[in-house]
This record gives sequence, structure tokens and C-alpha cells, in this order.
Amino acid sequence: MAQFDQRWQQVYRQLNINFQIASSPDPTLVLNQGIKLLEANSYQQVINAFTLVLEIDRSMSDAYYYLALALLKGRRPKILKRSEVEEIDQLLSAATSMGDSDGTVYWFRALVRDDYYNGNRITNYPPPSAMTLFNKALSCQTNIDRLRALLARLPMFDNELYGVLVQQIL
Repeated sequence: MAQFDQRWQQVYRQLNINFQIASSPDPTLVLNQGIKLLEANSYQQVINAFTLVLEIDRSMSDAYYYLALALLKGRRPKILKRSEVEEIDQLLSAATSMGDSDGTVYWFRALVRDDYYNGNRITNYPPPSAMTLFNKALSCQTNIDRLRALLARLPMFDNELYGVLVQQIL
């Protein structure tokens, strides 16, 4: 009877391991689905998708970037709560820490910080400044198509930095 119990436990463990492996979705597939949902402005579904990607694989820098974009929910940064801006800023910082060297991430972070802090005349905020991020973005290679897509999603037409960027890439 003891041998039967031991064999049953081994079979149960193997089934449990196989089930856990099979139930974990492919993070790249979920990321691509999230991007399509973002294009449809299904923000809560997008947030859920990118959160799932990061639960599966915390090293996927694109998931941090797109989650930050989804958290805007089509709003301009200037009207967000400070806690929302800080969360977006942390996600964009994580994207660069995870290896996303595209200048678009730095432009995004600079635009968010400039629009929120400078747009609301907030002078006491943690570094880096929008200008520091602006300079960093200038020193990086930038995927112009990705930057255009970002600018199309940010309703900041009266923001000076936004205006300069739009003029430069058109």
C-alpha cells in the first residue's frame, strides 16, 4: 500500500507540473493581443493583458511601455492624478532598465513629465527632469514609426515639447 501511495504522489506531482506549464500563456502572443486591443481603445482589457505578460515574464520591456500607454486611457498627462503619473513614470523607467533603448521611451517619459509637472506648474518633483529625458532621447536611436504612433495617442496639442516633436518628424 505504501508503494502505491508513493507512485500516486509521483503521478500527481507530474500531472500538477504539466498542468502548470500548459496553463501559462505565451507572453509574446498576449503582448501582441494587447497591442491590438490598445488600437481598439479597450483600455481595461489592455491593462489586464500587459499585466499578465509581466506576471509571466518581467523582462519584456515592451510590456512596460505599452502598459504605461494604456494607463493614460486616451487622456493627456496634465489631467491625471499624481499617483497615475508616477505609476506611468515607473513603468517607463522599468522599460529602459529592461533594455528598451528606443528613444521613443525617453520621449514618452519626457512628454508625460513635462505635461503633468510643468503644465500644472508643479516645481517640486523627483528627478529626472523633462529636459534630462529630452537630452537622453536625443542621444538614442529612435524608431520614428513608434514615435509617430505614440504622438498620435497623446492628446497634447498645446504642449510645446509635443509641438516641437511633431514638427520634427513630419
